[in-house]
Amino acid sequence: MQALKLRLFDWGPSPFCMKLRSVLSYKGLPYERVPVLGPSLMELLRRSEVRKVPALDVDGRLLIDSTDIAHELERLFPMPPILPADPRLQGLSHALEDWADEALYFLGLYFQWLEPRGKPMVRKAFGATPLGIGARLFYQRRIAAQLRGQGTGRKSAGHIASDLRRELAALTGMLAGQPFLLGAQPYLCDFAVNAQLVYMSRPPGSAEILGEYPALAAYMERMKSLRAAPGQAGG
Repeated sequence: MQALKLRLFDWGPSPFCMKLRSVLSYKGLPYERVPVLGPSLMELLRRSEVRKVPALDVDGRLLIDSTDIAHELERLFPMPPILPADPRLQGLSHALEDWADEALYFLGLYFQWLEPRGKPMVRKAFGATPLGIGARLFYQRRIAAQLRGQGTGRKSAGHIASDLRRELAALTGMLAGQPFLLGAQPYLCDFAVNAQLVYMSRPPGSAEILGEYPALAAYMERMKSLRAAPGQAGG
């Protein structure tokens, strides 16, 4: 029985927050979801030098970074496992999670923040309050600079679309003949990859490309079924 109180500082559209919400639900852990775009922002800024979400409060102890949080959840609540017992599979899971968090993430950012059809969704997500508008303009500048520095933002639209197709084709190949990335059981890499796919399923540009890969739609449905009985306790 869970004895620790869990509070997730959360930004709904974030794929890293999605990854953690899915892990928490898969493990059947009740938690309070604390939207960060509101009064809780000041608490997070006060308590975290990193000042990013997701952040998880575990009985007053603040954890940051989605990968670090997932590993700590595995230590505290090992069943069902999200990390393989086999060392080789552990390494593969980590590599695939890192690929999702780095390579897939920047492609998703482009289609959400820079591709013209994604921009209206960003405005809607942040809302029309002074805090929402200010946060959107801040992140808009920051993400554009990140994408340019990382390299995706310096490519043509056609080149970026080709990059995404190559990544999705590779992912389709990895899933051939098995339900999850490493076999019959989902691991942390699956939660990371699926979160990026969900993120890319929303902006029209990336959604159209994702629709070219029906095997990935089936994979996303399998991942969704793992969250059929979420343990969320708040907003």
